[in-house]
Amino acid sequence: MILERLVIRNFRQFKGEQEIIFSDNKERNVTLIHAENGFGKTTLLNAILWVLYGYKGLTPDFEGKTHLIHNGMAHSYRKKPNELEAMVHLTFSHDGARYMLSRAINLAEQEVDPKKDRMSLEILRDGQTFNQDRPQHRIQAIIPDGISKFLFFNGERIDELGLDKNRGEVTSAIHQMLGLNLLKRATEDLNHANVRGKFRKELADNTSDEKRDLITRQEELEIKQMSADSNLSTAREEIQAIDDEIKTLEAKLAANKETHELQAKRAQLQRQKEEFVAQADEVNKRLAKLIAEDGYTLFTTELVAKGKAIMEDLRSKNQIPAPVIDTFLQQLLDEGTCICERCLDPGSPEYEAVKKKLSDAPNQDFNNAVSALDHAIGILEGVAEATGENLKQLTRERAELTQRIRTIEGELEDIHQKVGRKDDEKVKELEESRRAKALKRDELTSRCGSLKKEIEIISEGISKLQSQIRKMEDQEDKAAQAQRRVDAVEECGRIVEELLQAETEELRPLLNNEISEHFSKIIDRDYRAELSEDFNLRIRSWVGSEDDERMEQDVALSTGQRQVKLLVFIASLLALAKRRSEVPTILKGTAGSEYPLVTDAPFGNISVFREGISRWVPNLAPQVTILLTPSQYDGDVEKALRETGRVAKRYYLAYHGPKNTLRQGANAHLTVEGKEYQQYFEADEEFTEIKEI
Repeated sequence: MILERLVIRNFRQFKGEQEIIFSDNKERNVTLIHAENGFGKTTLLNAILWVLYGYKGLTPDFEGKTHLIHNGMAHSYRKKPNELEAMVHLTFSHDGARYMLSRAINLAEQEVDPKKDRMSLEILRDGQTFNQDRPQHRIQAIIPDGISKFLFFNGERIDELGLDKNRGEVTSAIHQMLGLNLLKRATEDLNHANVRGKFRKELADNTSDEKRDLITRQEELEIKQMSADSNLSTAREEIQAIDDEIKTLEAKLAANKETHELQAKRAQLQRQKEEFVAQADEVNKRLAKLIAEDGYTLFTTELVAKGKAIMEDLRSKNQIPAPVIDTFLQQLLDEGTCICERCLDPGSPEYEAVKKKLSDAPNQDFNNAVSALDHAIGILEGVAEATGENLKQLTRERAELTQRIRTIEGELEDIHQKVGRKDDEKVKELEESRRAKALKRDELTSRCGSLKKEIEIISEGISKLQSQIRKMEDQEDKAAQAQRRVDAVEECGRIVEELLQAETEELRPLLNNEISEHFSKIIDRDYRAELSEDFNLRIRSWVGSEDDERMEQDVALSTGQRQVKLLVFIASLLALAKRRSEVPTILKGTAGSEYPLVTDAPFGNISVFREGISRWVPNLAPQVTILLTPSQYDGDVEKALRETGRVAKRYYLAYHGPKNTLRQGANAHLTVEGKEYQQYFEADEEFTEIKEI
């Protein structure tokens, strides 16, 4: 997971719309946000947590959680509360896809229940947009709230994580970051009482007593459809305008001698990607058509085999082809003469013999049925074989096109990185602007996809309601089936839980090695870090002289050392998660995962370790965002971070408000790299702006 863009609107002191674009440069992975205490650092951290997890994600030290909308604006809109809302939008990439996550709450909703908000999630993958039906469920799958405190935290309060007091949360973090969350979630889902309850109740009440007010619902859907059509048209117009702006920026990059070749290559790759995406879309359509029309034939192998067996059995008994049919024998009896010209008088032995044959002989319908069966088996077998071959071919084509698209995306990313590393500030500015607009375009493209899907769903809903209005059908009771499911999930839950425990135990020694390696780089004393069997991170040392019996015991750590301990644990977990695919354990095919780190004041209590931590923090994760005050930044931290060369983007928070609201010790100006920036503006109303350096 790599953070790309954060947009905040009317969230606490951030009045209006504010934006941060995080550094995605792999070599310069640090984004710094400078701010005095009280200017909004904690609010920024909580904005990310809120968009990911809602009300329950907000940190304990975040005061006034029930009032997320800017106070001054809330007062102005108190008579029209539905027209004012707080919104946070987060764009991030994960596992080859781009995600656009939004969460909002208006003033009326906040007054009723601030814990209830509106959330949406769109996914852009391989040029196609998908609207996530259960957005919170998907976010939990990518980055569960159980690990959020290890990735988004206040460094001055990091000791509150208390690894020895929250072993369950530590175990949960290990499961997610090391690729075991699938097993963990399966165990939780299978063992949850609601699963069995759901199956028992699932269709027990699934028979309608009366028709609902279907006509009213149809009218409501038609209004929604009109609104969605209008929003789709507006979004398409915005995309066209952004496309024109991007073309202008790319033309400037193409005209620059330092980036001319890179931009020409990028344009070529973008054209190739568009062609491959179009081809992939066509292949997907052909694949969907094949499965819809002939996919069933792939499941007829057993049916064809049984049909052939029936035919062979009939042939072995000389029943097919039929030697004689009943109509021929009946004709002989009616004429009273056999084919050998004997008389077939009723009651004679000859007559009775032919009559007996008549009762056993097949009729013409049997002959026709056998012929049809033989013909159908041949056709079904041929279609199944052709369907299988076509499915393999289309699947290969789709895989090849997907790989080509991913390769091109990797090359485009390399070009973005190279252009972003140019020394020319104008080039960097053009590239960052191009990227910001591309992110906005992707967001709108995702929005269009979401709206088209919404319109499609609404249209289907209208058709369904129209059908239901004409005829209401009761649904089948499936209580017995639900009971069988209950029995199955209980046994599966037991097996998966045993597998999860075994896998966790295999990974613990590897995590211990990572912890030991990272700890030794910061603490130069004779200390040893260890993660115990019950996931308690302990710092151990030997006591006693060589002459006496030496023993190892836990070390009583200072506040700064405890902070280092927690940082080491987080770094170790992130490092092992990244190379998870290389670790040979029970669970095969597990991919490595990357997570961002957003920390507020990580240098607060570490005193003598401050310079070492400053050099080490950029290596904690593939992407690091640090919020810090001028007093925390000045001196050793500034020098160490500058020497790492890892800082790519900088922002500062500019506070507007009366003089008496400015905290004691806070300065009106901020100095960064020798340049001065005004960070306090006297104003009647309090609010904060995000400004890029």
